[in-house]
Amino acid sequence: MTLILLLHILFASTFTTGKFLSTQTSPVFLTGLRMLLGGVIVLVYLLIKSRKKEIVCNIADWKELAQVIFFGVYANYILRFWALAYLSSSKTCFLFNIQPFLSSLYVYLLYNERLSRNKWAGLLIGFIGMIPILMSNTSSEMGRSVFLFFSLPECAALLSAAMHSYSWIVVQKLVRYKKYDPTFITGTTMTSGGLLALATAWFIQDLPTLNHSNEFVFLLMYVVLVSNVFCHNLYGHLLKQYSATLMAFASFLTPIFAALFGALFLHETITWHFYASTVTVFMGLYIFYRDEFNA
Repeated sequence: MTLILLLHILFASTFTTGKFLSTQTSPVFLTGLRMLLGGVIVLVYLLIKSRKKEIVCNIADWKELAQVIFFGVYANYILRFWALAYLSSSKTCFLFNIQPFLSSLYVYLLYNERLSRNKWAGLLIGFIGMIPILMSNTSSEMGRSVFLFFSLPECAALLSAAMHSYSWIVVQKLVRYKKYDPTFITGTTMTSGGLLALATAWFIQDLPTLNHSNEFVFLLMYVVLVSNVFCHNLYGHLLKQYSATLMAFASFLTPIFAALFGALFLHETITWHFYASTVTVFMGLYIFYRDEFNA
């Protein structure tokens, strides 16, 4: 359990550092730089430990890989970093961690997988639990409302979570049915998505202007090594020891730690909205996973 806590502490810290990075340059350039660096590191590691045939991709599978590149890396992280520039790190992390609910909806809609009453009840409570935190708006969100109490940054964060959830369903298909190495998929999609983002930044002349270059480089390397390299491998290691249900349930520790780090290092205020949403969504998650816990 100590490693599970460490995993979510480290994941939460990347939202805190990501908040700083998102204020220093554009989300497109930041996505490109982070993903390219992370992808190259992963591919170099794979080349060192694997045989050449293990990193060959069937051309017929590029349709699925292209979906992961676009939805799981390129658009996902551009939207997330853009949202981070306007939302608190804890709020962005909270909205991003509704993925267990979104993944189940995708499976239901795409594959007609039946959901139990507990899962439907958990989904309903979980989505209701999001209302308080969506109603809390920072000064940077003001004037960016789209519909009722939704702001553009909130929509971007939710869309990022939706894209990320969908991309993992595609990744699961590639790993389970087409026998791809998850490390190969991670390295290939990160590198490709990073190159695509950098090309976009160059095309729209979205070049960086860094005010704190030393801090930027240090924190960027921290995020790359911790999130893109260490945490992904640690998560895979923990899945061998603990059930996927427990790991998904424990993922809600991340926004709690993100709120703590945001208050300590970014002087973000934790309002009652965050507490209300956290408690309600936690209840929704418990009901959602009750069948698995009782199995």
